[in-house]
Amino acid sequence: MQDFDSILKQLLRDPDGLAVRHITGHRIVSWRNVEMPATRSLRADSIGKDEFAQSVQLECQTHNDPKMAVRMLNYGAWLLADEGQFPLQYVLYIGSSPMSMPDAFAAHSIRFSYTLVDLKTLDGEPLMASHDLGDNILSVLMRLRDKREAARTILDRIGELGTADRRVAYRQLLTLAGLRQLGEFVKEEGKKMFALDDYLEHDVFGPLVLQGLEQGREEGRQEGRQEGRQEGRQEGRQEGRQEGRLEGERASALAFLHLILERLGPVPDVLERRYATLGTAELREESKRALGAQSIAELLQA
Repeated sequence: MQDFDSILKQLLRDPDGLAVRHITGHRIVSWRNVEMPATRSLRADSIGKDEFAQSVQLECQTHNDPKMAVRMLNYGAWLLADEGQFPLQYVLYIGSSPMSMPDAFAAHSIRFSYTLVDLKTLDGEPLMASHDLGDNILSVLMRLRDKREAARTILDRIGELGTADRRVAYRQLLTLAGLRQLGEFVKEEGKKMFALDDYLEHDVFGPLVLQGLEQGREEGRQEGRQEGRQEGRQEGRQEGRQEGRLEGERASALAFLHLILERLGPVPDVLERRYATLGTAELREESKRALGAQSIAELLQA
């Protein structure tokens, strides 16, 4: 699983996202990759320029570092020497324990401070309402009216993505949700989302599922053509194709359900009779239930 730093850097740098402006008030228009001298052993998380050409630095912390102020002073001094500008600095605390880091440093004539933000205290609803998925995922680190309902909504949005993007976004959500005691909940809800992908990618089941879907479509086309020819009228052809297509979709849904049930064992007659009376949408709902079931007995209880 990706670490917190890389996930947060990717989400915070999302050019379409609202998160950075929501947290800091700055709209970052460009980001730069900063390599500090190896002798300093420093690595800045994210440094960008806002619309007024002001440098803005974001650092993410999952734990309280008592030397954080000194680290930020070192970052700022290096950037001042490198580009002639001391950055506006923000440390975003994402840990679950109370924040206790100092936000200032003083020694002799030196007085230094930076902005320390505990994301747990920020209102996450604006990011949850955003049309940008990265904002939605980041919102789980903040205050939300109902974190579980928000997680379900985010999972629904993730489910609309293509397979590769869906897996990346799911890992991001699962990682950040773990910081707010939501990891297990997201994991259980996510099982339903990826079950179909797992079947399609399976060496044995994948081709069978795809074959069943194509067979259903072909049966629908053939039945539509046959019924249309028998009617001998345009209306009959259209109606026949429609009915055939729907029946083909139902056949595909039933075939897919039986493939899922194979992992649970023989299907009793009582379930077969129940499935024989269901339409396409109902069969798809049964498939979702079967994906999450651990035994045939669970399905019999419904």
